[in-house]
Amino acid sequence: MAGLSTPKQKLSALIITYNEIGYIEKCLDSVSFADEIIVVDSYSTDGTYEYLLNHPKVNVIQNPFENFTAQKSFALKQAKNDWVLFLDADEIVSDVLQNEITETISSDTDI
Repeated sequence: MAGLSTPKQKLSALIITYNEIGYIEKCLDSVSFADEIIVVDSYSTDGTYEYLLNHPKVNVIQNPFENFTAQKSFALKQAKNDWVLFLDADEIVSDVLQNEITETISSDTDI
């Protein structure tokens, strides 16, 4: 079908936090290319939650921490997109990785 292009797939970046005020800003900056950023916070007491509330691209949800699997599963259920990138709050996505992710989710391949 000439003239039809595959629409760009959308990406959800998912981050779980607890008292990550020293790291979260760099992490969020590195995933600003994502279509949605969801942060599940385990009731931080260091200002992380308040910082996230004021971030224009972040959907922050507080959820009690039971264990990592439960918290990540909860975060995954919040995602609206098929493509998901999980990060820890102290991680950043390099430019090279960002380009690879963008190319991969925008390609016509089933891989």
